[in-house]
Amino acid sequence: MPITQAVIELNMSPEKFASANQVDPKRGIDRQPAGLDFYSVEWPSTARGQVFLEHGPYSFVFPNTLRVTGTYDHAVPNDGIYVFRITGGMATQSDIYHDEARLRFLEFLAMLKQKGWRTFINLEDPRLPTHQALHYALQEDNILYSVPIDAEIDLNTWMQIKANDWRMYAGDAIMKIGFRRDTSRLDLDKPSAYLFSYEIYNRQQLIREHLSFEEQKQAAQIWPELKLELEEKRLQKEALLELQGYHIDRSYVGPELNLAQ
Repeated sequence: MPITQAVIELNMSPEKFASANQVDPKRGIDRQPAGLDFYSVEWPSTARGQVFLEHGPYSFVFPNTLRVTGTYDHAVPNDGIYVFRITGGMATQSDIYHDEARLRFLEFLAMLKQKGWRTFINLEDPRLPTHQALHYALQEDNILYSVPIDAEIDLNTWMQIKANDWRMYAGDAIMKIGFRRDTSRLDLDKPSAYLFSYEIYNRQQLIREHLSFEEQKQAAQIWPELKLELEEKRLQKEALLELQGYHIDRSYVGPELNLAQ
C-alpha cells in the first residue's frame, strides 16, 4: 500500500522524492530513453491519499488524490524534479453531486487565497477585474483564459465551465488547476464524476514553455524580446476590450518572469 500522504517540493532531488514517499522502484519510477524520469505515487480510488506541497508559508495539502507524478530531466540535473502533476477529486469517492463539487472546490480555492496564492494572468492575456474576467473566460472563443481564483461561481455558471482552468502563483511557484466532469451525467439532482488535475512548476519552467527546444539554447537573447511581444499582444487585446466596455485592471501585479542569471 502507498503511504497515506506524499510530500513534494519543487526542485527536490529524485532521490529525496523516492525516499520520502517510499516509491516502489519497479512501479513508481519510469525511466525513458529520452532522458526523462517520472517518479510516481498512486492510490486506489477506494482509498485515496493526500499530497502535501512544501512551499514555505504557501504550503498546503491536495485532498483525495489518486496520483502524483514528478518529472526529472537528466539534461538539467540541477533542476531536480521541476514539475509535478497531480490528479484527484473533491471527495473520497468518484461520484459527487455537481453542487457539492462546486462548493468544495470553491472552499479549496478560498484556502489557497488565504495562504497567499494569487491569480496569474498569462503575459499575452488581458488584465480584467474578477467579475469581467469570469464573463470573458466563459465566451466560446476564450476557453484558454483562466478563471480568477476569487471568482464567485454559482451553480449555473459552474455547469458552463468546460475547458477553462485556474492559474495562480505564490513565491516562485506557478500552479494550474482544471477539471473534467462526466458529460453524460449532467442532471443536477443526481451525482456525477469529477476528476481534478493540478500542475505545479516554477517561473523558469514557465519561460521554457514559451520556447522551443532549439530556442532554449539561446533563451538569454530570445526571451526578453519575446516577452515584450507577448506584453504588446496583451495591450492590443486590452485596447479592443475597452472599446467593448470592459475595464482593465492595471493594478494587477504578476510574478517577475525573468531568466535566472
